[in-house]
Amino acid sequence: MSRRRVDCGEVALAVDEAGDGDLVVLLHGFPEIAHSWRHQLPALAAAGFHAVAPDLRGYGDSDRPEAVEAYALPRLVGDLVGLIRALGHERAHVVGHDWGGSVGWATASRVPEVVSSLTILNSPHPVASAEARQIPEQQQKSWYMLLFQFPGVAEEWLSRDDFANLRTFVFDTAPPEAFPADDRATFVRALSAPGALTAALNYYRANIPPESWLRPPPDLPPVTVPTMIVWAGGDAYMSPILLERSIAKVSGPLRVERLPGVSHWVQQEVPETVSGLLVDWLRSRS
Repeated sequence: MSRRRVDCGEVALAVDEAGDGDLVVLLHGFPEIAHSWRHQLPALAAAGFHAVAPDLRGYGDSDRPEAVEAYALPRLVGDLVGLIRALGHERAHVVGHDWGGSVGWATASRVPEVVSSLTILNSPHPVASAEARQIPEQQQKSWYMLLFQFPGVAEEWLSRDDFANLRTFVFDTAPPEAFPADDRATFVRALSAPGALTAALNYYRANIPPESWLRPPPDLPPVTVPTMIVWAGGDAYMSPILLERSIAKVSGPLRVERLPGVSHWVQQEVPETVSGLLVDWLRSRS
Protein backbone atom coordinates (compact mmCIF):
# COMPACT_ATOMS: atom_id res chain seq x y z
CA MET A 1 0.00 0.00 0.00
CA SER A 2 1.02 3.59 -0.52
CA ARG A 3 -0.14 6.84 1.04
CA ARG A 4 -0.47 10.33 -0.41
CA ARG A 5 -2.62 13.46 -0.28
CA VAL A 6 -5.05 14.25 -3.10
CA ASP A 7 -6.50 17.68 -3.87
CA CYS A 8 -10.26 17.13 -4.09
CA GLY A 9 -11.32 20.76 -4.59
CA GLU A 10 -12.39 22.23 -1.26
CA VAL A 11 -10.00 20.05 0.74
CA ALA A 12 -7.07 17.72 0.30
CA LEU A 13 -7.62 14.17 1.53
CA ALA A 14 -4.96 11.72 2.65
CA VAL A 15 -5.51 8.33 1.05
CA ASP A 16 -4.23 4.79 1.40
CA GLU A 17 -4.26 2.94 -1.91
CA ALA A 18 -3.28 -0.34 -3.46
CA GLY A 19 -3.60 -2.11 -6.79
CA ASP A 20 -4.59 -1.24 -10.33
CA GLY A 21 -7.83 -1.61 -12.27
CA ASP A 22 -11.35 -0.34 -11.75
CA LEU A 23 -11.49 2.26 -8.98
CA VAL A 24 -13.01 1.29 -5.62
CA VAL A 25 -13.30 4.04 -2.99
CA LEU A 26 -13.81 2.89 0.61
CA LEU A 27 -15.22 5.44 3.06
CA HIS A 28 -14.83 5.00 6.82
CA GLY A 29 -17.14 6.16 9.58
CA PHE A 30 -16.99 7.62 13.10
CA PRO A 31 -14.57 7.60 14.84
CA GLU A 32 -12.15 5.97 12.43
CA ILE A 33 -9.73 6.69 9.59
CA ALA A 34 -8.65 4.93 6.41
CA HIS A 35 -6.97 2.34 8.64
CA SER A 36 -10.38 0.72 9.18
CA TRP A 37 -10.03 -0.73 5.64
CA ARG A 38 -6.58 -2.23 6.32
CA HIS A 39 -7.86 -5.75 5.57
CA GLN A 40 -9.89 -4.92 2.47
CA LEU A 41 -7.34 -2.81 0.56
CA PRO A 42 -4.87 -5.64 -0.12
CA ALA A 43 -7.68 -8.11 -0.81
CA LEU A 44 -9.20 -5.82 -3.43
CA ALA A 45 -5.80 -5.08 -4.95
CA ALA A 46 -5.10 -8.80 -5.23
CA ALA A 47 -8.45 -9.20 -7.01
CA GLY A 48 -7.47 -6.66 -9.68
CA PHE A 49 -8.95 -3.41 -8.37
CA HIS A 50 -7.49 0.01 -7.59
CA ALA A 51 -8.60 0.34 -3.98
CA VAL A 52 -8.46 3.78 -2.34
CA ALA A 53 -9.40 4.57 1.26
CA PRO A 54 -9.32 8.25 2.24
CA ASP A 55 -9.25 9.81 5.65
CA LEU A 56 -12.51 11.74 5.35
CA ARG A 57 -12.32 15.51 5.82
CA GLY A 58 -11.50 16.35 9.40
CA TYR A 59 -9.95 12.96 10.08
CA GLY A 60 -6.37 11.71 10.16
CA ASP A 61 -4.02 13.50 7.80
CA SER A 62 -6.77 15.13 5.71
CA ASP A 63 -7.63 18.82 5.86
CA ARG A 64 -9.64 19.80 8.92
CA PRO A 65 -11.98 22.79 8.40
CA GLU A 66 -13.10 24.46 11.62
CA ALA A 67 -16.69 25.45 10.79
CA VAL A 68 -19.46 23.02 11.73
CA GLU A 69 -21.23 23.62 8.42
CA ALA A 70 -18.11 22.45 6.56
CA TYR A 71 -19.16 18.90 7.47
CA ALA A 72 -22.65 19.02 5.96
CA LEU A 73 -23.45 16.06 3.72
CA PRO A 74 -23.39 18.01 0.42
CA ARG A 75 -19.79 19.04 1.15
CA LEU A 76 -18.84 15.43 1.89
CA VAL A 77 -20.45 14.31 -1.37
CA GLY A 78 -18.38 16.97 -3.12
CA ASP A 79 -15.23 15.53 -1.58
CA LEU A 80 -16.03 12.07 -2.95
CA VAL A 81 -16.82 13.36 -6.44
CA GLY A 82 -13.66 15.49 -6.36
CA LEU A 83 -11.56 12.52 -5.24
CA ILE A 84 -12.86 10.26 -8.01
CA ARG A 85 -12.09 12.89 -10.65
CA ALA A 86 -8.71 13.80 -9.15
CA LEU A 87 -7.75 10.13 -9.44
CA GLY A 88 -8.47 10.34 -13.16
CA HIS A 89 -11.83 8.56 -13.22
CA GLU A 90 -15.38 9.56 -14.05
CA ARG A 91 -16.94 6.75 -11.99
CA ALA A 92 -16.04 4.48 -9.09
CA HIS A 93 -17.40 1.62 -7.06
CA VAL A 94 -18.22 3.20 -3.69
CA VAL A 95 -18.03 1.29 -0.40
CA GLY A 96 -19.13 3.00 2.81
CA HIS A 97 -19.43 2.15 6.49
CA ASP A 98 -21.24 4.27 9.10
CA TRP A 99 -20.83 7.96 8.09
CA GLY A 100 -18.97 6.80 5.00
CA GLY A 101 -22.12 4.91 4.09
CA SER A 102 -24.15 8.10 4.50
CA VAL A 103 -21.84 9.78 2.00
CA GLY A 104 -22.22 6.82 -0.35
CA TRP A 105 -26.02 6.82 -0.10
CA ALA A 106 -26.24 10.55 -0.76
CA THR A 107 -23.81 10.42 -3.67
CA ALA A 108 -25.61 7.49 -5.31
CA SER A 109 -28.88 9.35 -4.89
CA ARG A 110 -27.78 12.82 -5.99
CA VAL A 111 -24.91 12.08 -8.39
CA PRO A 112 -25.56 8.54 -9.65
CA GLU A 113 -23.48 9.05 -12.77
CA VAL A 114 -20.26 8.84 -10.70
CA VAL A 115 -21.20 5.63 -8.85
CA SER A 116 -20.64 2.35 -10.72
CA SER A 117 -21.96 0.40 -7.74
CA LEU A 118 -22.68 1.07 -4.08
CA THR A 119 -21.81 -1.17 -1.14
CA ILE A 120 -23.15 -0.26 2.29
CA LEU A 121 -21.90 -1.73 5.58
CA ASN A 122 -24.15 -0.99 8.57
CA SER A 123 -25.12 2.50 7.53
CA PRO A 124 -28.76 3.48 7.13
CA HIS A 125 -29.99 5.51 4.22
CA PRO A 126 -30.22 9.14 5.50
CA VAL A 127 -34.00 9.22 5.04
CA ALA A 128 -34.39 5.84 6.75
CA SER A 129 -32.25 7.12 9.61
CA ALA A 130 -34.43 10.21 10.06
CA GLU A 131 -37.59 8.11 9.91
CA ALA A 132 -36.30 5.64 12.48
CA ARG A 133 -35.40 8.39 14.94
CA GLN A 134 -39.15 8.78 15.44
CA ILE A 135 -39.41 5.15 16.61
CA PRO A 136 -38.68 4.40 20.30
CA GLU A 137 -36.56 1.31 19.58
CA GLN A 138 -34.06 3.32 17.51
CA GLN A 139 -34.34 6.44 19.66
CA GLN A 140 -32.88 4.47 22.55
CA LYS A 141 -30.00 3.22 20.43
CA SER A 142 -29.28 6.73 19.10
CA TRP A 143 -28.89 8.41 22.50
CA TYR A 144 -25.29 9.41 21.77
CA MET A 145 -26.32 11.59 18.83
CA LEU A 146 -27.86 14.11 21.23
CA LEU A 147 -24.87 13.98 23.58
CA PHE A 148 -22.59 14.72 20.64
CA GLN A 149 -24.40 18.02 19.99
CA PHE A 150 -22.85 19.68 23.07
CA PRO A 151 -19.54 21.35 22.12
CA GLY A 152 -16.86 20.74 24.70
CA VAL A 153 -19.03 18.40 26.75
CA ALA A 154 -18.97 15.61 24.18
CA GLU A 155 -15.26 16.07 23.58
CA GLU A 156 -14.55 15.86 27.32
CA TRP A 157 -16.80 12.84 27.80
CA LEU A 158 -15.14 10.89 25.00
CA SER A 159 -11.52 11.84 25.69
CA ARG A 160 -11.19 11.93 29.48
CA ASP A 161 -9.02 9.28 31.15
CA ASP A 162 -7.19 8.44 27.92
CA PHE A 163 -10.41 8.17 25.90
CA ALA A 164 -11.94 5.67 28.32
CA ASN A 165 -15.53 6.32 27.23
CA LEU A 166 -14.65 6.23 23.55
CA ARG A 167 -12.86 2.93 24.07
CA THR A 168 -16.00 1.52 25.71
CA PHE A 169 -18.29 3.07 23.09
CA VAL A 170 -16.30 1.66 20.16
CA PHE A 171 -13.83 -1.09 20.97
CA ASP A 172 -15.78 -2.84 23.71
CA THR A 173 -18.85 -3.34 21.51
CA ALA A 174 -16.87 -5.76 19.31
CA PRO A 175 -14.93 -8.94 20.10
CA PRO A 176 -11.30 -8.30 21.14
CA GLU A 177 -9.90 -9.61 17.87
CA ALA A 178 -11.64 -6.85 15.91
CA PHE A 179 -9.43 -4.19 17.48
CA PRO A 180 -6.00 -5.48 18.53
CA ALA A 181 -4.02 -3.18 20.82
CA ASP A 182 -1.95 -1.64 18.01
CA ASP A 183 -5.06 -0.78 16.02
CA ARG A 184 -6.78 0.74 19.06
CA ALA A 185 -3.72 2.90 19.57
CA THR A 186 -3.79 4.00 15.93
CA PHE A 187 -7.40 5.18 16.12
CA VAL A 188 -6.97 6.93 19.47
CA ARG A 189 -3.78 8.63 18.32
CA ALA A 190 -5.57 10.03 15.26
CA LEU A 191 -8.39 11.44 17.40
CA SER A 192 -5.88 12.96 19.82
CA ALA A 193 -4.55 15.38 17.20
CA PRO A 194 -5.57 19.03 17.75
CA GLY A 195 -9.13 19.59 16.53
CA ALA A 196 -9.60 16.01 15.33
CA LEU A 197 -12.25 14.92 17.83
CA THR A 198 -14.29 18.10 17.30
CA ALA A 199 -14.12 17.62 13.54
CA ALA A 200 -15.41 14.06 13.91
CA LEU A 201 -18.28 15.23 16.11
CA ASN A 202 -19.13 17.96 13.62
CA TYR A 203 -20.52 15.28 11.30
CA TYR A 204 -23.35 14.87 13.82
CA ARG A 205 -23.67 18.58 14.56
CA ALA A 206 -23.91 19.55 10.90
CA ASN A 207 -26.26 16.78 9.76
CA ILE A 208 -28.29 15.60 12.77
CA PRO A 209 -28.90 18.70 14.93
CA PRO A 210 -31.49 18.34 17.72
CA GLU A 211 -34.22 20.03 15.69
CA SER A 212 -33.88 17.33 13.02
CA TRP A 213 -35.52 14.90 15.46
CA LEU A 214 -38.70 16.98 15.21
CA ARG A 215 -38.94 17.77 11.51
CA PRO A 216 -39.83 15.61 8.48
CA PRO A 217 -37.07 13.47 6.93
CA PRO A 218 -34.90 14.94 4.17
CA ASP A 219 -35.89 14.34 0.57
CA LEU A 220 -33.59 12.21 -1.57
CA PRO A 221 -34.29 10.53 -4.91
CA PRO A 222 -34.41 6.69 -4.91
CA VAL A 223 -31.07 4.91 -5.32
CA THR A 224 -30.97 3.43 -8.81
CA VAL A 225 -27.36 2.23 -8.99
CA PRO A 226 -26.59 -1.45 -8.26
CA THR A 227 -26.41 -1.73 -4.48
CA MET A 228 -25.22 -4.34 -2.01
CA ILE A 229 -26.07 -3.92 1.69
CA VAL A 230 -24.00 -5.93 4.17
CA TRP A 231 -25.73 -5.80 7.54
CA ALA A 232 -24.22 -7.03 10.79
CA GLY A 233 -27.02 -8.18 13.06
CA GLY A 234 -25.20 -7.63 16.35
CA ASP A 235 -24.93 -3.85 15.96
CA ALA A 236 -25.36 -2.18 19.36
CA TYR A 237 -26.44 1.11 17.79
CA MET A 238 -28.66 0.19 14.87
CA SER A 239 -32.04 -1.50 14.95
CA PRO A 240 -32.98 -3.94 12.17
CA ILE A 241 -35.67 -1.47 11.17
CA LEU A 242 -32.91 0.69 9.68
CA LEU A 243 -32.04 -2.10 7.26
CA GLU A 244 -35.64 -2.68 6.22
CA ARG A 245 -36.28 1.02 5.67
CA SER A 246 -33.02 1.41 3.76
CA ILE A 247 -33.93 -1.46 1.45
CA ALA A 248 -37.10 0.43 0.58
CA LYS A 249 -35.04 3.40 -0.68
CA VAL A 250 -33.35 1.34 -3.42
CA SER A 251 -35.15 1.01 -6.74
CA GLY A 252 -32.20 -0.42 -8.70
CA PRO A 253 -30.58 -3.87 -8.50
CA LEU A 254 -30.16 -4.87 -4.86
CA ARG A 255 -28.30 -7.58 -2.96
CA VAL A 256 -28.59 -7.93 0.81
CA GLU A 257 -26.16 -9.96 2.92
CA ARG A 258 -27.02 -10.44 6.61
CA LEU A 259 -24.30 -11.36 9.11
CA PRO A 260 -26.01 -12.46 12.35
CA GLY A 261 -24.23 -11.70 15.60
CA VAL A 262 -21.55 -9.46 14.08
CA SER A 263 -21.00 -6.02 15.61
CA HIS A 264 -21.22 -2.58 14.01
CA TRP A 265 -17.51 -2.76 13.18
CA VAL A 266 -18.17 -5.38 10.55
CA GLN A 267 -15.19 -5.03 8.20
CA GLN A 268 -12.81 -5.26 11.16
CA GLU A 269 -14.55 -8.06 13.03
CA VAL A 270 -15.03 -10.41 10.06
CA PRO A 271 -12.57 -9.02 7.50
CA GLU A 272 -12.27 -12.12 5.36
CA THR A 273 -16.05 -12.42 5.03
CA VAL A 274 -16.41 -8.77 4.07
CA SER A 275 -13.50 -8.89 1.63
CA GLY A 276 -14.93 -12.01 -0.01
CA LEU A 277 -18.35 -10.41 -0.41
CA LEU A 278 -16.79 -7.27 -1.85
CA VAL A 279 -14.68 -9.12 -4.40
CA ASP A 280 -17.60 -11.27 -5.51
CA TRP A 281 -19.92 -8.27 -5.81
CA LEU A 282 -17.47 -5.97 -7.57
CA ARG A 283 -16.46 -8.62 -10.08
CA SER A 284 -20.12 -9.06 -10.95
CA ARG A 285 -20.36 -5.30 -11.58
CA SER A 286 -17.10 -4.69 -13.47
